[in-house]
Amino acid sequence: MDLMVKGKNVFLTGGGDGIGVLVAEMLAADGANIAAADMDAAKVQDTAAKVEALGQKALWFELDVTNQAQVTESVNKTIEAWGKIDILVHIPGRGERKPFQKSGPEDWQFALNLNLMGPLYSTKAVLDNMIANQGGSIVYVVSDAGRVGEVNNPVYSAAKGGVIAFSKSLARELGRHLIRVNCVALSAMDTPGGRKYQTQIAERKGITLEALQKSFMSNYLIRRFGQPQDAADAICFLCSGRADWITGQTLSVNGGYMLF
Repeated sequence: MDLMVKGKNVFLTGGGDGIGVLVAEMLAADGANIAAADMDAAKVQDTAAKVEALGQKALWFELDVTNQAQVTESVNKTIEAWGKIDILVHIPGRGERKPFQKSGPEDWQFALNLNLMGPLYSTKAVLDNMIANQGGSIVYVVSDAGRVGEVNNPVYSAAKGGVIAFSKSLARELGRHLIRVNCVALSAMDTPGGRKYQTQIAERKGITLEALQKSFMSNYLIRRFGQPQDAADAICFLCSGRADWITGQTLSVNGGYMLF
């Protein structure tokens, strides 16, 4: 399906791995240019090479999304190179993975900086340019934890819920500038990070990973974990011209884990 992104310029955080690579490849295959950012320089360089192999322009940045100065510098370099940014996709996120009573200010600050402040920094950096060009699409990857809460992830849940609320407020502010703002909320994903988390839970419970995953599956109407492609498909749709009348929404990609 034509995503109607030909000639669009995308700034993509978390572009070095998994979901981010798929998003870069899908949008580039339909004619978008990709500025990919990630903490892992080697991986994000590889993403840029894949975009160029598809015939599109690419930039890459080694970037810590919790560092506002780095984010602003990377966005400004993209604008200097290409003139504008049409699409922002913000992916990075991670939880504290412990009960609140066993957590402390350092855990809270980490969760808030990565999961809430990171999206704010990237958004602040692109907005002047999007408003000047009277158009744009912003997509944040969040979690259903931000909608229902998650055990052993209270501050992560709060941060992701904050992004969802932020996206709705921003959609109201920016609609008159033809800038759309949406979220994709994920649940259990078959990713390296997801498997690592599941292994930690299994060890804590004293059961096998297979037994834990089987118990998890009882919560999902579609009895499998989400794949990176499931997430990438939803993200790219909300980025695309196919979603031009969709804003202020949170799309849960969760196999029926929670019905909203």
